[in-house]
Amino acid sequence: MSIKHTSASRLVAVGFAIASSAWAHADTLSGIKERGEFLLGHRESSSPFSFVNEKGEAVGYSVDICMKIFDAIKAELKRPDLKVKFVPLKPADRIAAVKDGRVDVECGSTTNTVERQKDVAFSYTTFVAGARLLAKKDSKVKELTDLRGKTVVVTEKTTTEKVLGQVNKERNLDLKVVTAKDHPEGFMKMETGVAVAVANDDALLFGLVSKAKDPSAFDFVGKYVSVEPYGIMYRKDDPAFTKLMDVTVSSLFATGQIRAIYAKWFESGVFKLPMNQYMKENIKIPNRYGVQ
Repeated sequence: MSIKHTSASRLVAVGFAIASSAWAHADTLSGIKERGEFLLGHRESSSPFSFVNEKGEAVGYSVDICMKIFDAIKAELKRPDLKVKFVPLKPADRIAAVKDGRVDVECGSTTNTVERQKDVAFSYTTFVAGARLLAKKDSKVKELTDLRGKTVVVTEKTTTEKVLGQVNKERNLDLKVVTAKDHPEGFMKMETGVAVAVANDDALLFGLVSKAKDPSAFDFVGKYVSVEPYGIMYRKDDPAFTKLMDVTVSSLFATGQIRAIYAKWFESGVFKLPMNQYMKENIKIPNRYGVQ
């Protein structure tokens, strides 16, 4: 084989490698610009983070953050005419929707985990929740050990489902775990007696209790069983979009806007959820730490 031919072959190989690397990167901003539309994935019943209100509108803490991201995209692309399309998602298909490009971001209550980072990217942590159990006060259940041998409900395909399984095994609680397709169904199963307690993130339980007929009828069981860092999901390997996300979210923290958004959704009603220390520290030092 001639030296000339070998060099040419190498150039072709290098060129192919560079092209393949470029193809591997997502380009969310270009896609948004081309279609003239920002695809905002939201949940229908993850109050107060992402849900549909009585007017049929997608609203919530995470949705408000994503609308700030939308404003940043309009400014970056110099497209004040850019539209936003709200796309409802279920817990079971949210990750696939981001990977497949059906949405540009997922604005919900999704925990950043090391496993999920293999498929999607996460913004800086936007909320730090803790998984807990909730029961009716008249059930006399105060601690986790009081639930030994009893039925507990958890939303399917969530990190809490995995955590509850680990806690059940490690503490030998012999729990009878049943699943619900979404958070309201899980709460309803506890409320109607199908299960003695419901396991979920404290902030999600807060949202469900605040909408109950008698919020004072419920209470948390024991202490936190995990810490859950939430983030806005988007496609992996997209440096330009990651930069925009980082600048936007960190700016919300630095200017204090995040505290106003928090107060709007967690401190405005009768049932309040004070900002925990994890969240306060997260605002000071933005991070995207994922849990196992």
